[in-house]
Amino acid sequence: MQILFNGIISGLTIGLLAMAFNTVYLPTRVFHFALAGVYASAPFFAWQLREWDLSWPLAVTVSMILGALFSLACEAFNHFRLQRKGSSSGAHFVSSLGLYIVAVQFVALTWGNETKVLRVGIDGATGFGQTTFTHAQLIAGSVSLGLLAMFYCWLRFTNLGLRLRALAENPIQLALHGYNTRRLRLLAFGIAGLLASVSALLVAYDIGFGPHDGLTALLLAIVAVIVGGRDTWLGPVLGAVAVGLLRSEVVWFLSAKWQDAVTFALLALFLFLRPHGLFGRKIRLEATA
Repeated sequence: MQILFNGIISGLTIGLLAMAFNTVYLPTRVFHFALAGVYASAPFFAWQLREWDLSWPLAVTVSMILGALFSLACEAFNHFRLQRKGSSSGAHFVSSLGLYIVAVQFVALTWGNETKVLRVGIDGATGFGQTTFTHAQLIAGSVSLGLLAMFYCWLRFTNLGLRLRALAENPIQLALHGYNTRRLRLLAFGIAGLLASVSALLVAYDIGFGPHDGLTALLLAIVAVIVGGRDTWLGPVLGAVAVGLLRSEVVWFLSAKWQDAVTFALLALFLFLRPHGLFGRKIRLEATA
């Protein structure tokens, strides 16, 4: 039971980042690699603000806002301009990768390459039967689950969420109906930056953080998106829980050094046998053009 709950909590934090990635990818088809830079920088912003004696709520809020603004800047000054010029998806990918590298180098030059922690002292623990949770795990699980539920309800039941889903389905037709797709793209990038910042802060509070953690975290999120189904909104979250459970099982029965190998073996298996993911749907070839 302990393995099960550890895997679910880990999967929920991965799910936040997977949802952040898919929130940009579905409406814009942009491979938002710079999201790894958002993930890497957000904990350092919070840590620095705490060093300046700001309260926890204020430090966390400001770091989330800065993460969202960085993601917005990626769209406003890079991807939108490339899209307006008719650039290929490869150009978007390379430029986003460049933004990630710049962000990571800025973090490393400013705060160093050492691993840091947000909390001070030994974390407390709470037991439920034969299962024990640290307080950081309880915070990570409850915040991730609550935020994912809120985002899904917003996406499903609000007019703005409907427009974002429409942008993912048919952006040309949405524009022809008079809706401002530029603002919707900015909204998607802003939400992605916010979700990625929250995921990074939750993980950093639990196990610490370093300037190069964003790449590993984003790759896990991308695996979750592919496993769950990259053309669905809920699939990446369920895929992330599956990835979290798998990694937890690998640590328990094998070793932590096998985690990445087994994770990417799962990715290869899905790419060969079920490329649309667990909850993805097959579409006609001409519909993807």
